[in-house]
Amino acid sequence: MQTIKIVIIVVLISVLAMAFTTGTWALFNDTEASADDQMVSGTLDLKTDSADGVSQTLYDIAVVPGGSVGPNTIVLRNAGNITGTSLDIAFSYVSSDGAPNSVDMTADETAAIFEVTTLSYDITDLLELVSDDNFNGYKDIQDVASANLSGQSGLGVGAGAAKDFTIEVTTDNGTSTDFANDGITVTMNFTLNQ
Repeated sequence: MQTIKIVIIVVLISVLAMAFTTGTWALFNDTEASADDQMVSGTLDLKTDSADGVSQTLYDIAVVPGGSVGPNTIVLRNAGNITGTSLDIAFSYVSSDGAPNSVDMTADETAAIFEVTTLSYDITDLLELVSDDNFNGYKDIQDVASANLSGQSGLGVGAGAAKDFTIEVTTDNGTSTDFANDGITVTMNFTLNQ
């Protein structure tokens, strides 16, 4: 009698285990078919001013109150064979302290005296995406470098698909003599995405 009870319990446990395993397998197994899928490969080849490389540099090697650099226009072109769907733009900068100035200003302090008066990509005014994060009353290189300028419209393929990026900076008229003979190098990096 005891043996029959054990056999019945083992059979019940086996049946329950099979039902649970089958139910779990069915829950995690789903197959779908699609006739319209296709995989396309190709290249994105971003050119800046018709040259290889994805960055351009803007130099202002001597701070002069009220002085300006630009407007400088960089032509961005996709020389690849597939369309770039979006463009990311990022800024970085380094400052240079010139002699005989004995005051060592930081890169951020130097970037904050360069007001960005023009910043556009194609027909988009990128200054609308920039905040005056350092609260000096204007949008400057430091503000532009901290802004998220990702996700701009992409670039198609071919000569007619080129788009212009334009920048102009002006040194604040009230710039202190602490910045005399200082300068800044601004690097603009462009990333074309598929």
